[in-house]
Amino acid sequence: MAPGADATPCQGKLGNGLGKENGKKSEEDCNDLGQAKVARPPLMRHCSSHATLADPFALECATENGVKSLGKDSGFIPMFRSGSCSEMGPKPYMEDEYICVDNLSDHLGTPNAFPSAGAFYGVFDGHGGRDAASFTRKNILKFITEDFHFPEGVKRALKNAFVRADHALADAKNLDHSSGTTALTALILGR
Repeated sequence: MAPGADATPCQGKLGNGLGKENGKKSEEDCNDLGQAKVARPPLMRHCSSHATLADPFALECATENGVKSLGKDSGFIPMFRSGSCSEMGPKPYMEDEYICVDNLSDHLGTPNAFPSAGAFYGVFDGHGGRDAASFTRKNILKFITEDFHFPEGVKRALKNAFVRADHALADAKNLDHSSGTTALTALILGR
C-alpha cells in the first residue's frame, strides 16, 4: 500500500463526534490527502486576571455577644509565610538569587518602626553571571528602607531604590560588569 492510502476518508466530524452535513466531506475539514484535520486548541494571545482583597478594617468577626468590627485596635497581627525552590538549568553554576523576608520588622531590627506587619519577597534572574543578581538581592531592601520617602511614599521609594541599585552596581569595582539581572519584588506593608 502507498503511504497515506490506508487513511480513512474524511467524515467531516465535529468535536462532539457528530457529522457535518449528514457525514459528507467538507473541504474546510479535510487536508489535501482527504484526511481529517487535527483540531487545535484555541490560541490564547493575552490573559490577565485581577483579584481584590477585602479591606481589612471593614472585616467583621463573630463573638459570643454578636458581631464585633476588626478595626485598627483589634489586636490581630497577620503572619506571612513563604517557601522557595530554585533549580539550576544547564549552566555550570546558578546565576539566580531570591529573598524571602516573612517578618520585615524582625529582619530590619526595627520592631517599632512599622505600624503593622510587613514582608518582602524577590526573585533576581541573573544574566551573564551571578554578580548583579547577588548584589541586588543583598542591597535592594536596604535601599528601599533607607529612602527618604519610605514608608509613606512606597512607590517613590521603590523606584529610587532600583535606580540607586543600578548606579551602585555600575560603580562597584569588584563586580563583573557584563552580568545583569531582572528583578521581580513584592513589598507587603500593612494588614
